[in-house]
Amino acid sequence: MDIILIANSPGELSALVAPVARKIKETVPNASVYLFLTPCQYVSGKETEFGKKNPDIDQVISAADYRRWVLGGKLPHIFDNKGVCLYLGGDLLHATLIAKKLKYPLYAYLSGKFVNWIGAFKKFFVPDLNAFNHFQNKGVPAEKLTISGDLMVDSVRSLPRGESRAKWKLDPNEPVVAFLPGSRKWEIEHVFPLYVKTGKFLKQAMPEARLMLIVSPFISMEELMAQKDHQVFDVYCSQDSVTAADLAVTIPGTNTAILAAQGMPMIVVFPLDKPEAIPLEGIMHYISSVPGLNFIIKRTIAWYANKTTRFFALPNIKSGQPVVEEIRGKIDTRKVAERAAGLLRNREKLEWEAIALKNVMGPPGAAGLIVKEITHEAVS
Repeated sequence: MDIILIANSPGELSALVAPVARKIKETVPNASVYLFLTPCQYVSGKETEFGKKNPDIDQVISAADYRRWVLGGKLPHIFDNKGVCLYLGGDLLHATLIAKKLKYPLYAYLSGKFVNWIGAFKKFFVPDLNAFNHFQNKGVPAEKLTISGDLMVDSVRSLPRGESRAKWKLDPNEPVVAFLPGSRKWEIEHVFPLYVKTGKFLKQAMPEARLMLIVSPFISMEELMAQKDHQVFDVYCSQDSVTAADLAVTIPGTNTAILAAQGMPMIVVFPLDKPEAIPLEGIMHYISSVPGLNFIIKRTIAWYANKTTRFFALPNIKSGQPVVEEIRGKIDTRKVAERAAGLLRNREKLEWEAIALKNVMGPPGAAGLIVKEITHEAVS
């Protein structure tokens, strides 16, 4: 059977596609897993390469190949088996086009807030009851909604704390802070300098602290080493080593959910002092690209979003409570460093937050439920 996974940006590939593809190969080893990458303004440029390195994915159809195919071109593989499509991210329209051309039933895992093309989908998997109620209010019939659990929890594959510390030669008793700068070039260029300043202030307030920089697989080490004052970080680590830290400093996005599932206390910073650097969704992305409008439109949208959005960190959104601290707007790096030092000295607070975050995210198992349902459809 063919199982078509549809996604686009870094967070979706690592947190949604990876656990589903792995579970497919565990339960239906003879299935052919195809990853369709669809156009997106949030891409890093390394999505195709990342997908090809995943041993659980048999073939990757790049966004460029997909675009040509939709416009009448051909793909290198002819899909003539039984199959099923599963949307895991991007524009829902792309998923409907792919499923219609392949004549495969279409499912979706929805973790955001928007939904359309409802009639094209056989079922929507959602992470929790809040999401179930939200999408039912958006017009999705209850019989089309299934609570699967949070798929991001299934993506967690980190080293145990002791192993991680030993790997990077970190003392078991020293305070360690992990900085996660993101996975796209614009994030590195904008966020990295803030982390450098925060790290310097933190070293002043807490000289014994060790600073880790978590390197996304979508960013090259050369790009990070080229950044000014990168020496403030003691070690550059892969994502499976974040458990060596006592505390993380990160920006909003998938990282906040994965850290929460690991029980990693965090401070979430959302710099809005240069909104022109942040891509927008949908038609606003193209409107804001018009010369002269970029700065005005994005600054207005950033101001409005900051004023009207209660939470940006996914565990806070999920719980409806400020489980982790968010610092947003024009970032005061000294304040971020002070907050980090304060948390590192408050072991009781760190332990409480770790437990609360795991409870918010819930147990693993979403990938298994989703794969069981879609593969049953494909063979029936």
